[in-house]
Amino acid sequence: MQRMSQSEIIGGLVALLGEARVSTSAPDVIAMSADLWPKAQIWKMSGEVERHPPDCVVWPGTEAELSAVVAFCAEHGIPIVPYGGGSGVCGGTVPIHGGVVVDVKRMEGEVEIDRASLTVVAPAGINGQHLEDRLNANGLTLGHFPSSIMCSTLGGWLAARSAGQFSSCYGKIEDMVLSLRAVLPTGEIVDTEDRQSGDPDWTQVLVGSEGTLGLITSARLRVHPSAKHRWLRGFRFHHLHDGLEGMRQTMQAGLRPMVFRLYDPLDTFIAMNTGKSTDRGGLIDLLRSSSSSKEQGSGPATRLFQGLARAGMSGGLAVPAALNRFAQALPSNCKMVVGFEGPEEAVRIQSERAATILRREGGEDMGAGPGEHWLEHRYSVSFKQSRIYQAGAFVDTMEVSTTWDRLEALYEEVKKAVGPHAFIMAHFSHAYREGCSIYFTFAASRGAGDRAEAHYERIWQSALSAVHRAGASASHHHGVGLLKRDAMVEEHGNMLRVWRVLKDTLDPKGIMNPGKLFPDGAGGA
Repeated sequence: MQRMSQSEIIGGLVALLGEARVSTSAPDVIAMSADLWPKAQIWKMSGEVERHPPDCVVWPGTEAELSAVVAFCAEHGIPIVPYGGGSGVCGGTVPIHGGVVVDVKRMEGEVEIDRASLTVVAPAGINGQHLEDRLNANGLTLGHFPSSIMCSTLGGWLAARSAGQFSSCYGKIEDMVLSLRAVLPTGEIVDTEDRQSGDPDWTQVLVGSEGTLGLITSARLRVHPSAKHRWLRGFRFHHLHDGLEGMRQTMQAGLRPMVFRLYDPLDTFIAMNTGKSTDRGGLIDLLRSSSSSKEQGSGPATRLFQGLARAGMSGGLAVPAALNRFAQALPSNCKMVVGFEGPEEAVRIQSERAATILRREGGEDMGAGPGEHWLEHRYSVSFKQSRIYQAGAFVDTMEVSTTWDRLEALYEEVKKAVGPHAFIMAHFSHAYREGCSIYFTFAASRGAGDRAEAHYERIWQSALSAVHRAGASASHHHGVGLLKRDAMVEEHGNMLRVWRVLKDTLDPKGIMNPGKLFPDGAGGA
């Protein structure tokens, strides 16, 4: 089939939606051609703002309009890329084959709260914080608090199989969703609540599919009464192993902390000197601080921190192996933040039991301060990559996951692989009975021209190869997108054939977010 011209595509979509909701303007196209994937930011900072431009951006206002758009694109073989808040960090919204970007945020609709059943039905385009606010006004909470909550959507959470900061207590988004409504690649509207006995669970098929199997329009989710009591604490461990063992035993004792985080020695050091963990924010502050000649404080830790910062921006990132060796000389203390919320008696019992376990494993009680500080600043995620890029560096994060028995080996394997290429540190969070996620943060000198992109790819290839060698999963909650799609081939092997059959059945023309999640053609016979 010969592909339609851009003018023909625009004309067909205008006929469906009207001129006001179809755009080819440069600001719209540029804004909707990338998410917060640092590689896309590197493209933009290099002046390549339209490396993968779509033909247009559309804003359907209803499920019926979205269905009509998808049916039109299916008829003519036009690629579709879904766009929510654009807060992803894996390139899931980059339209590498052109086509139509579908922004669903106009499809907010009504929020239906059932207090008796503790459920909510909400549109996919609703902002995450807006949804939580509406629930809070009714004495309820979803319990889903990603760092991007203020700039992400429910549909994005579902598409990327998101995990919030309280996932150890409330679960990930797939644990909260009961059913979905979605538009399939043919334009057909389906409701997974209509599932019959013996039918596959189409809800879980669509959750995490990143728009490759259909576009989610709304979801029914379980909610919880708002917590009336909360306990937060900090603990210090002299060895990373002891802190991880404390986490494991706490989770396997059947306790459900709302937050459970252990910072490695370098992340602990930065947090103590900037007031932030390295969920981008602390590390960015470290890098930015080097540009100021004004030194504040005179203690040994402060002076060491300032020296580390200056080394980073003055050339240390150009020799990351040396910088990482420098970091190894830091004290080996590891800070932990742990907290519980819920009914008063349940919080008391769980916190006392957890504190006993953590002290037994060598944890030193730091009081409530570290936990309360974390809670207050938990959304202080920095989106200032452009400033760091202009200063000669880039920073990124990587979340992976594995079982408890492989966790330390995974940590060491990734640090060893990335260490020659980037300054690296980590914290452990999203803990469960079976295992845990590791959240790595790394910074590197970008170099000039195409060297930044090549260096970025080298870091990620080294890291993902290490993850594969360690027998771990390349993703926990950020999704796959373009960034990790090749790793899926290594991780899942022949199981991709199942996905390929499903993809070819539901989307025979391959129009739904092509090239994402798995490489084009992956899993073929």
